[in-house]
Amino acid sequence: MLRHKIIKTPFLKMILISDGTHLIKCDFLYDEENSRKYQEIPQEDDEILKEASDQLAEYFNGQRATFQLPIIPKGTPFQEKVWQVLQTIPYGKTLTYKEIAIKAGSPKAYQAAGGACRANPYTIIIPCHRVLSTTGAYTGYAGDKVFMKENLLNLESKLFESKNRK
Repeated sequence: MLRHKIIKTPFLKMILISDGTHLIKCDFLYDEENSRKYQEIPQEDDEILKEASDQLAEYFNGQRATFQLPIIPKGTPFQEKVWQVLQTIPYGKTLTYKEIAIKAGSPKAYQAAGGACRANPYTIIIPCHRVLSTTGAYTGYAGDKVFMKENLLNLESKLFESKNRK
């Protein structure tokens, strides 16, 4: 049975969805329309949602750079390769869509790599916000939500710098 939990972040609320065994989705709730599409899923807590909530709180507090959660990202074979590559980008670092495509084994598929980032069901957990255009521009995050990519990269940059100064 699917269930969901809504958590607060420094930026927007997030929805976490679990099937009781795996985290199924993690995404920001950008507006009411986005929130309504999940209203049929009961709002209940479970161990998966509690652990995801705790780990995300640690991330936002600068205490966590990677996640250990039971996720099952489902997509095309290329999307799944891209999502695996995304999980190798270190906290506080970035790659370009072109670099992602190369690492995923399809050097000319950088637009498809962008599409795979947009289809990512696990915002932050699979860090698609760490991918930039070849010019270094913040592009393509959740359609027109580039401001969130900038917020997340700024958060990581500040926390990364403060940890390295210690």
